[in-house]
Amino acid sequence: MDIDYLLWLQGLRQAAGSTVENLFVFISEFGMPTIPLLLVFVIYWCFHKKAGIYLLFACNVSAFFNGIIKLCCTVYRPWIRDSRITPAVGAMSGATGYSFPSGHSTQAAAAYGGMAYQGRKHKALVWGMSILVLLVMFSRNYCGVHTPQDVLVGAALGLITLWIVKRLLDFVENKAGNRDLWVAVVGTIIGLLTLVFVTLKPYPMDVGADGLLLVDPVRMQKDHFGAVGALIGMLWGWLWERRQVGFTTDVKGWVRLARAATGILISFLLLYTLARHGLQAVLGLNWGDFVGVTLTMLYATGVHPWLFTLVERKLSKGAAQQAQA
Repeated sequence: MDIDYLLWLQGLRQAAGSTVENLFVFISEFGMPTIPLLLVFVIYWCFHKKAGIYLLFACNVSAFFNGIIKLCCTVYRPWIRDSRITPAVGAMSGATGYSFPSGHSTQAAAAYGGMAYQGRKHKALVWGMSILVLLVMFSRNYCGVHTPQDVLVGAALGLITLWIVKRLLDFVENKAGNRDLWVAVVGTIIGLLTLVFVTLKPYPMDVGADGLLLVDPVRMQKDHFGAVGALIGMLWGWLWERRQVGFTTDVKGWVRLARAATGILISFLLLYTLARHGLQAVLGLNWGDFVGVTLTMLYATGVHPWLFTLVERKLSKGAAQQAQA
């Protein structure tokens, strides 16, 4: 039935033409990790630190869960399961890893569902974010890269993660002590153990008519290596900021703009794009992605707030001295 549904949507897609197809490919991009994380980091650096931390945990923990489930279930993509499926070309670049559950749907539910929860007093925001999640889910079906069960379970996973993260952060905040350190240590250990598990576990080794593997299991592991790197980098960046920095978002508009611009430039353009690809060339696809994403998240979560706090304090001190003179 799931393949029949995708074939029906494929017929609609072919009849509607490339303009509608490109629109849904564009909508699908909002489920990629980069766009939600850019929005979340701007919230974290510039507008609402506590909400940003909640959303950071939601995005990264949900991606971790999604990755390990994908590699345990090892469900092939729809076009591998049935050659009649012809996915949208523009959506193929984001269709990495195994099919179940949908990573885009998980990320959308965690990020935009989390934004809806944080802004639940604003009905327009809640409706807007909810519609965006549904559109991302539908776009993955419309583009032929996921089945209905892929997107439904993916979205459910994102929503469940929101509940788990809320309880986890409440656990850290409700009592003093080293609970934050234990969360970072245990999260790191669990993440690394899953990398050992997914590297050693057996995978389907089906071959096509040409005698080649239908799916290369090593390439399927890349997303999870990146997700573990993101989780570990975020945890230690969060711990560093929490204990050593303590920045505030109660700042002027130009300061917010400077924080966002420099953070995006260094985190996403220099570290995530350039440095990560360089590391992949040296360390291999999986471990290069792991190290590159770890450094990106560590910088964005902890080092960048530390740096802009130092600069802002020096500027404030210099302005105060000039005023006294």
